[in-house]
Amino acid sequence: MKNILVLTDFSENAKAAEKYALQLAVNVNGNLILYNTFSRQREMISGNVVWPHSTPSSELQSISNLQARVSELKHELEEVNDDAHKPEIRDMGNAGSLTDNLNEIITENEIWLCVMGTKGESFANNVLFGSNVFKVLEKINCPLLIIPKEAEYRELKKIAYATDFRSSDVGVVNWLYELTDPLKIELILVHVSSDTIADKEQDVLKNQEKIYKSQFPKTAIEFYEGENIQDSLHKIEEQMDVSMLALLHRRHEFFESVFQPSISHKMIKHTEIPVLIFRDL
Repeated sequence: MKNILVLTDFSENAKAAEKYALQLAVNVNGNLILYNTFSRQREMISGNVVWPHSTPSSELQSISNLQARVSELKHELEEVNDDAHKPEIRDMGNAGSLTDNLNEIITENEIWLCVMGTKGESFANNVLFGSNVFKVLEKINCPLLIIPKEAEYRELKKIAYATDFRSSDVGVVNWLYELTDPLKIELILVHVSSDTIADKEQDVLKNQEKIYKSQFPKTAIEFYEGENIQDSLHKIEEQMDVSMLALLHRRHEFFESVFQPSISHKMIKHTEIPVLIFRDL
C-alpha cells in the first residue's frame, strides 16, 4: 500500500494539494495522511531546565483543522465511483517546525510520497530560504510532489523526467517506472542541454540510452537542445502535453546556491503543472 503524506497549513494552496493527493491515492491504491505542525509559543521551566511548551490553543486549533479537512476529503471521496479504490484518510500533528521530525515520520509510516502546495512566484520574497517548500526540499528523504495552487487533478497520461543520465538517476527512473508501468502511464526521459550536443557527447548519450532502454523497455527517450534549460522544460510541458514533470534536485555548494538557484527551485516557482522532486542523497 502506497502511503501519501500531505503537508498542510490549511491555506488555499494546501487545500489544492490535498485534493490532488486524494485523487492520486485513489488511482495508485494508496492511503492518505494529513500532517500539520503547530508552533511552540512559550517555554516551561522545570528545575533548572527550560522546555519548549506548546500552548493548548495552538494544538487544539491544529487538531480541529485536521479533523475538519479529513472530514471534507472523506465527503469528496463519496463522489468517487463505487468500484474505485477508497483510500484510508487519517491525520497527524506535531509541535515544532515543519521539518523537525519529518524524516522520522516518513520512516515510521513507510511514506511513499510527500505532497505539498505552492503559490509560485509570490510564495516568498526570499526564494532560496524563505519558503517552506524549499526548506522541506533540502531535508526530505522521499520524493516530494509540488502542486501549484491552480493545478487540478487530471488523469496521469505522461510523466517527463529531465535527466542527464547519471548513475544516480537509475533509482529515480526505477521509482517512476514502478509507478507508470502498471498504470499504463507513458514515461518519457528527456535529456535537456543548454548547448549544442557535441558528437562525442552524443555517442555517450546514445550508449546510455541503450542501457536505459534495456532496463526500462517501455520508456521513451528524447534529446532536447535549448538556450535556457528552464525555458526548455516549460516547452516540454507544452509540446509533449505531460501531466507531471519530474526532476532530480542536486544540492549546490552553499555559496553557489546563494547566487545561482537550482533548476528545481526555478521550476517550482513558475510551473503550472505538478513537479515531482527527487533529492540526490
